[in-house]
Amino acid sequence: MAGGPKRTLIERVDRFLDYTFFAAMEVNVLVIPVLWLLLVAAHPVEVSLSAMTTLAAASVVVGTLRGGYVDVGWWPKPGHLGTLPVRAAYYGVVVGMATYVGVQAQLATGSPWPGVGVPVVVSVLVLLPFPWLLSRFERLAKTRPAWA
Repeated sequence: MAGGPKRTLIERVDRFLDYTFFAAMEVNVLVIPVLWLLLVAAHPVEVSLSAMTTLAAASVVVGTLRGGYVDVGWWPKPGHLGTLPVRAAYYGVVVGMATYVGVQAQLATGSPWPGVGVPVVVSVLVLLPFPWLLSRFERLAKTRPAWA
């Protein structure tokens, strides 16, 4: 079959785009409270560059990790309600922290380029341990309290 390898490549790219699209939807919706806070932050140009870069990078990272392209453990699906509050808080921390570090790097160097590179690196480094932290959080929730 002549189209076999091309078709598998197209299916693999389609699968990656599917994971990334739903990750982008999830990340952008769950961090709305943080985005509201960033609307009133000082240095709006630097904040918008770093925040947009963080949102794009976090979407690609979550899609990549959820799709199993990089194995870091079990990643919850977008509709998993049991982990929704933890994901919302964690993604908010990722966006807030990466944006803050990106803005500080831009202000320190006077160049916009750190506002692109630094948030990408911070997003990747902070999102990688999420499955590990989620399993620890779940284990903590299942333990009996000391007073019981």
